[in-house]
Amino acid sequence: MSARPFEWSDLEIFLTVARRGTLAAAAETLLVDGSTVQRRVGKLERSLRTRLFDRSQRGYSLTAAGEELLAHAQQMEREALAAQRKLVARDDSLEGTVRVATVDDLAFAVLSPIVRSFRDQNPRVTIEMDIRSTLADLARRQADVAIRFGGVGPEFDVIEKKVSRIGVALYASRRYLKAHGHPTRLEELAGHAIVRGDEQTSGLAMEKLIDRYADPGKIAFRSNSFLARLAAIRDGVGLGFLGCFMGERERGVERLPFRFPEAAGWLRMLIHVDLRRNARVRAFVEHAHAAMAALRSSFEAPE
Repeated sequence: MSARPFEWSDLEIFLTVARRGTLAAAAETLLVDGSTVQRRVGKLERSLRTRLFDRSQRGYSLTAAGEELLAHAQQMEREALAAQRKLVARDDSLEGTVRVATVDDLAFAVLSPIVRSFRDQNPRVTIEMDIRSTLADLARRQADVAIRFGGVGPEFDVIEKKVSRIGVALYASRRYLKAHGHPTRLEELAGHAIVRGDEQTSGLAMEKLIDRYADPGKIAFRSNSFLARLAAIRDGVGLGFLGCFMGERERGVERLPFRFPEAAGWLRMLIHVDLRRNARVRAFVEHAHAAMAALRSSFEAPE
């Protein structure tokens, strides 16, 4: 008997399971429950009359048939996304949604007033802000605009607009420093409790500096959230790196007298090349870039 037809939505679930490796991770990505993912994968396998995944306690791995389907499904996805981007790019109306992927401290300290002033001029545009620690895939339309620190990532066909250099420094609460003393040399960090990022941020220059000077046994707090780390530093948990645009505005927090030019990075705005002519995306990018560029002095490390 020949294979029965299947739906594109089943292939989307197949691709997500193949990429994430477990039902739970795929369900988290798809915003559904694991039983739904399991049922839809089973439905696809029955439709194709073949097993696409090997199941084990470690998760789902592709069979030979799954590997063959994966290449076709990825090509179908690329074509579908390209068609979607091309059609969205033709929209010349200043209404609808602009999806912005960024990190929590930028959203909290910088972007809210920029969204307000943009909305004053464009009241029919909704800004949907996606707070994430991972890079949004612009080609797959996980976001229309990405505002991020550091490198651009492996994306192709992405337009980059640099905003400013971002200075970072070590900060601690005055309460912590009163109780534990002010370090005057970087080597003294080994005697202090440390607040730092999670394992995903280990490649950042500031994290490498912590690895170099701090005592691993004195790591007091880790988080992928900049705001959570700010709160921990403010409340006296330990010393830690903050962007100067956050640290300098926080009462009760003091910048330590060390300079880290090697830890500074760029604040960037990114859009996919296909969306550069979309009216609402272009309007937001131009407005937000100009507004953030005007704040350049607050982003850079103080003298």
